[in-house]
Amino acid sequence: MIAIPPALARSVFDDAPDAMIIIDAFGTIWFANRQVCQLFGYSHEEIIGESIERLVPERFRARHVGHRGDFGSNVRVRPMGAGLDLNGRRRDGTEFPLEVSLSPIEDVGRTLIAAAIRDVTDRKRAEAELVVARDAIEAMRELADRANQGRKRLLEAAARELRQPLQTLELINETLRQHVSSPGAAEALSQQEQAIGAMSRLLNALFEIGKLESGAIHPKPTDFALAALFEELHAEFMNIAAGKGLQIEIEPCDARVHSDPKLVHKILRNLLSNAIHYTREGRVRVQCLREAARVRIEVLDTGVGISPDQVPYIFEEFHPVDVPAAGAQDGYGLGLNIVRRLANLLKLELHVRSEVGQGSAFSIILPAGSDRAIGL
Repeated sequence: MIAIPPALARSVFDDAPDAMIIIDAFGTIWFANRQVCQLFGYSHEEIIGESIERLVPERFRARHVGHRGDFGSNVRVRPMGAGLDLNGRRRDGTEFPLEVSLSPIEDVGRTLIAAAIRDVTDRKRAEAELVVARDAIEAMRELADRANQGRKRLLEAAARELRQPLQTLELINETLRQHVSSPGAAEALSQQEQAIGAMSRLLNALFEIGKLESGAIHPKPTDFALAALFEELHAEFMNIAAGKGLQIEIEPCDARVHSDPKLVHKILRNLLSNAIHYTREGRVRVQCLREAARVRIEVLDTGVGISPDQVPYIFEEFHPVDVPAAGAQDGYGLGLNIVRRLANLLKLELHVRSEVGQGSAFSIILPAGSDRAIGL
């Protein structure tokens, strides 16, 4: 057997990254490396031959003696005080958190105990800061939840309280129109009707956003055919488009998709409304394209288009598309915001391509549904 020179052994222990102490069964310190002196503030001569309890805060010393006794009756390599917060006491009386790993050393019929000691002040501080940060995040989340719930209740109350007077205004406007013969008065009533319609659309959009933000809308995905949905959209928007002198084309589609049909209908309804709103002449077209296991639905128009620098922002709340002075000016930027929220809720891809003066194309990509077997 090769004998290790004592000087070399001492050098190895002194160069170890952790403080290391060797004590006997009575807790007397036989050896302490350089890190022990630096960590606790004692000189080597002051600590050798002293009781290990000298390095323990006074209020824990009696308990520490018991821990030593437990280790002596069950000698094995293990951490000391597992699950407990351990503290050391420096020469100047200050305390710090530490971790201790214990190992037995057999020496001529007696057992010595080697203890590796590590200062964990920085780690404890980081853990405490993490707890504070986590609590702050949780508090912010609770505040946000309460704010969302408050906003939802406000929007619900607004919907109840404002819809009734809006309906009353519509009835009054219709009644007045039957008794007015003056062209000037008729024009004023027409403008008033447009304002009432805009207010109603804004209220409905805000209410829809409130429900989406509060998590009140839960998708119910299923396989469904797009043909019936396209027919509903054509019936709904045919007269609206004709009223602006626009041609609306909704191409036949026999594809089946897997998603929530009501929410997909809302997406396409908003996209069609947006396309008609920003198109002064020409046409609006809806088409579906099969792409392997997916189906792309596109809403295309020959409208004013969107400049490249505006495209990243068009789905934000209250960010209407910039249009020429002669274009439509009563958009609130909420329809496309609802489209984005619904697409995110359904986990659908949403794309847009546009060119100023040439029109735009908005598309959503849905997973294909299963084809129903014929004749079964």
